Amino acid sequence: MTRRIRAILDTFLALTRSMRFPISRAMSPVPVHHPAIIALASGLVLLVSTATAPSKAAEVLAGIKGADDRLTMVSNEYPWSAVGRINTETGGHCTGVLVGPNVVITAAHCLYDKRKQWFVPPSHVHFVAGYFRQDDEYTGGEVKYQNTEYVGHSTAESYFIPDTYEEGVSPTGRIAVSDWAFIMLKEDIGSKSGWFGVKQLDRQSLKQFLEMKTPFVQAGYSKDKKQELTAHINCPFEGFASGLPLAVHRCDAVPGDSGSPIFFFEDGLPVLVAVHVATTRQQQPVRGIAVPTATFIDGIRELEIGQSGLPPPNDLLPQETVRTLLAHLGYSGGGQLDGAIRRFQTSEGLAATGEVSYGLVGRLVTAMARKQ
Repeated sequence: MTRRIRAILDTFLALTRSMRFPISRAMSPVPVHHPAIIALASGLVLLVSTATAPSKAAEVLAGIKGADDRLTMVSNEYPWSAVGRINTETGGHCTGVLVGPNVVITAAHCLYDKRKQWFVPPSHVHFVAGYFRQDDEYTGGEVKYQNTEYVGHSTAESYFIPDTYEEGVSPTGRIAVSDWAFIMLKEDIGSKSGWFGVKQLDRQSLKQFLEMKTPFVQAGYSKDKKQELTAHINCPFEGFASGLPLAVHRCDAVPGDSGSPIFFFEDGLPVLVAVHVATTRQQQPVRGIAVPTATFIDGIRELEIGQSGLPPPNDLLPQETVRTLLAHLGYSGGGQLDGAIRRFQTSEGLAATGEVSYGLVGRLVTAMARKQ
């Protein structure tokens, strides 16, 4: 940790505690260098969902890579409960993820109001964890949800973005490198929703992940499914951009998904490795662009976070998540859930306990990836 970054974080935390209006542009991303895989010389599309824009299929599906692989997930169950909508009082929404009791990571451009040409005050930024509302636009079919509309809600007390991030100009790969932000919430809603762990993603670790065929997941609040959380299970990374510390992926992310987490399961718990920020505009086929955690991992360490945090033990186990994943693997048939779990466990050579657990979710995700 450099003295400069340490000083910046100390200032940020001091401002957070004093509840002033800190919008720090001072934290520069840690430089990371990667081999050429995909060039990003042309512009990018930033995926903010604007409340006033009409919902056009061509725009909504601009980030779909081939078939639409998004699944509606049960947002009141961990780990999905740690993902939330970022709403600003000036309109529009993005996605963010809790990485601590009150720390959210998202895309920097989600905090900028293009109409007023300013970064919105922290008090105008709302994070709604585990958001869900079943209305006329609901597409989740038979997925069963909670009666409540969210697990936790808080406004921001402060936030900061890199001083190298630019707004008011055409988005490019160079700008996307700095398109990330930490939000400090007023309330510790992570104590209800849980939060993600964080691990460094760089060239070497991505190579290891790909060799192990680790399945990655992207989850967010897409514009065309803005009232429900969707996830693309087994969305593949392709590598790093040429000359830029940006990860290139094929997750189905559309407007509204900016700031959404890309993660994997370790011992059944979610671990963040990148934050989706943009989609290629001119290059075909379309690819997604994400800021890898190597860019801001020093800040995570300085804040003394980075380990996954489970919700309270008396809260719901991921029963509906297990049911949803089993159904997509063909283990439904209208029978009891424990019977479907046993059939899956038996087919995988596991002890047939029939019990729901977070570890079972991780195994189901791996099985879905293997099936695709």
